[in-house]
Amino acid sequence: MEVILSHENMDFDALASMAAASALYPNAVMVLSGRQSEQVKQYLAIYRDHFPFIPEEDAPWDDVNHIIVTDTPSLERTPGAFLEEDDILVTVFDHHTLSEEEKRRHSTYYLDNTGACITILLEEWIKREWVPSESEITLFALGLYTDTGSFSYPGTTLRDLKAGVFLMEHGLDLELVQQFSENTLSARQQEVFRKYLDSCEHIGGKGLDVITSMIETEHYAGSLNVITSRLMETTGADAVVTVTAMKNKVFIIGRSASTRISLLPVMQHFGGGGHNRAASASVKDGDPADILKTVNKLLLQSISSPITAETIMSAPVKTITEDVRVDEAKKRLIYYGHNGFPVVNTKDKLIGIISRRDIDKAVQHNLGHAPVKGYMSTDCITVSQTASFEEIQNIFIRHNIGRVPVMNNGKILGIVSRTDVIEQLQQQSFDKSYEKVNVKTQIETLLSTDVVQLLKTVGETAAADHMNAFIIGGMVRDILLGQKGEDIDIVVEGNGMSLAEKTANRFDGTVAVHETFGTATVTLPSGRRVDFTTSRTEYYETPAALPTVSRSNIKEDLYRRDFTMNAMAASLHPSHFGDLIDYFHGREDMNQKKLRVLHNLSFVEDPTRILRGIRFEQRFQFRMSKETTAFIHYSVSAVSSLSRTRITAEFQTLLKEADPVQSLSRLDELGVLPIFFPGAAWTRQTKDVLQLYLHSPEQPGDLPEWFCILFCLYLTHTDTVKSAEAAAVTKKQKSVVENTSYLFYLLDEKEWISLGNFHFHASRVSDEALFFASIATDQKQAGFLLQYRKKRSELKPLLNGHDLKAAGLAPGPDFRDYLFSLEQKMLDKEITTRDEALRYIRQQE
Repeated sequence: MEVILSHENMDFDALASMAAASALYPNAVMVLSGRQSEQVKQYLAIYRDHFPFIPEEDAPWDDVNHIIVTDTPSLERTPGAFLEEDDILVTVFDHHTLSEEEKRRHSTYYLDNTGACITILLEEWIKREWVPSESEITLFALGLYTDTGSFSYPGTTLRDLKAGVFLMEHGLDLELVQQFSENTLSARQQEVFRKYLDSCEHIGGKGLDVITSMIETEHYAGSLNVITSRLMETTGADAVVTVTAMKNKVFIIGRSASTRISLLPVMQHFGGGGHNRAASASVKDGDPADILKTVNKLLLQSISSPITAETIMSAPVKTITEDVRVDEAKKRLIYYGHNGFPVVNTKDKLIGIISRRDIDKAVQHNLGHAPVKGYMSTDCITVSQTASFEEIQNIFIRHNIGRVPVMNNGKILGIVSRTDVIEQLQQQSFDKSYEKVNVKTQIETLLSTDVVQLLKTVGETAAADHMNAFIIGGMVRDILLGQKGEDIDIVVEGNGMSLAEKTANRFDGTVAVHETFGTATVTLPSGRRVDFTTSRTEYYETPAALPTVSRSNIKEDLYRRDFTMNAMAASLHPSHFGDLIDYFHGREDMNQKKLRVLHNLSFVEDPTRILRGIRFEQRFQFRMSKETTAFIHYSVSAVSSLSRTRITAEFQTLLKEADPVQSLSRLDELGVLPIFFPGAAWTRQTKDVLQLYLHSPEQPGDLPEWFCILFCLYLTHTDTVKSAEAAAVTKKQKSVVENTSYLFYLLDEKEWISLGNFHFHASRVSDEALFFASIATDQKQAGFLLQYRKKRSELKPLLNGHDLKAAGLAPGPDFRDYLFSLEQKMLDKEITTRDEALRYIRQQE
């Protein structure tokens, strides 16, 4: 006999999961627990006849050989807890996890991290294309909506939403769901709620308001979980745990609104389960007072240390002095991308705060010439570096301000802005996306022992001087890809040049300091080079201009990078060596093989990043995201501001690393090929020309390959060849373009038969031009040009000036004409020997 069970104090998710499971096990009997929530009781009073539930006292316990458990991972929390024989098969469907040690023998588990258990079972329905009845739809929706808080609880997943869509597609009536899921407390429950309120104890806990409440009652009161949630809402506490002694059992219910409180370990101590923010347990014949003491102790232990101002603040802080003009302050806001500044006096003492709103109003009233001291807020609200995130959040809400300076002994250590608060809230909401990643093992595995030791020493040296050092960019990216990073780039929050000098001294190396740029290069005795940079931010005065650089912190330093995969860092600090710094989700993008820019104007600020993006696509087999591709299309006008030198340098790097055909094809696909190289075309004809060049054994050796590849895209007709002058950089390249254009003109003018006659017009055309013209013309013309090029290269003079004198000719300008005429005859094979050449010359007398 098969039975389907769920936990005691059944809620809608438990009831719905049993009903959904009965379709998977059509011969199983659904056994109702004797205790149900008030809302479930109300529902069953109307809909009980729609489902073949039986009470637990009528269950055929003696014949049970298979138990299907839903919405709890433990048989002990069901009416069948007494059935502990090992020969009984147990199948579990639940959205609560279990460790391997906790799993029961002879049991099969379907455990998943979804917001509701019904989701896991509905996925089976969807897979089998089953259609639920009207009453099933309502019950399933009640389980889904109540356990996910109508999809608002933090544990809600995309799978839950898809389950909701499935029910909506089959006629879900939300009014019925709302009617039964409303948490209206009965008179008895209201009495219990008031008792909880009267016995509330604030136990504190690392800056959080945590409440516990214990009551004893002789009468049964259902929906303790609903009452506990209502208690947390009413008190505004960060977490509430209720301890309720009811007859011979003590029920422990916990609810938390903070990610810093983990309720699950507390409940697991008493044999219970649930989630970190919603969990419960029950204890038979326990002493409620002793249980409360244990709960208080465990609760305090389960609270993680607070996130402090020091953790989330931005530093160093950009400040302005009180005499700075409003229009200058606005310019600096744009420069740094800030929304306000702390204002200091000549002694660097904080005297006010000015926001973008204040500055914009002053500018609007034509007061740009006035000093900021007249418009700043002088009532400065500050915090210490130990202030908790919750405190800071409350300050922002209470005072409606956008930034709070972090102070220590009268000095500004940093500043916390609305952006910092929002990012922290996002971290709390998406714990999985922001999981702590440490790459220490990869560093020690992939890099040589001497490099690992170097990095650790740099981190220790920086920490000793109260600085933070990080490896950044390509090395971190390559480590995450399981590759050995060759180039060592170190960014320092502090003085990068000082750290470079100390590192050079430590390893008997030399250091080259570039104070203007805040950079230094250390060369070790082995020849290895290590680049040190003081963390900095960049500002582009105009599109495509070289950036203006100023000192900043690691976050702003990473924000100036090109793509998210290159905007990661790994800490070298001894206490957290290898911790990944990934503000912009570069690791996630890499896992999805996605190339994404950091901000919307990235390509406007530096359009060469488009070429770099194509290079990275091919090197790593990634693809630019749709949004990144869209930004390219909106940024093409900035390309015209680039110098030819910058474009050429980036294009050379692209062609060195990537397949030229794929690179040019991608440039064409993105619509930017003619933007970077006006007149260049990627057509069937130019592709063929390029392939001929790439596979030709006679490529011209005096031209750089990048130019040759690019030049192939202009070889369609005379006018397009002339356009290639814009891509040419050197005098030699411009000459080749000019010569090739001239050859196209000659070939268009008439059909040449005589090599000698053609030589009269093309003798000064370069060999490189002949090559390019030959691969771009039709087969007949190409054959003629190749023949001419070959014959011309093989020409060896039969006579010289002395021979002409000996033949009786008077020296003069005609000598050159005689010898050139002789070349023409030789090319046409009219003269092949020295004697024939002499006879020809004598005839010219």
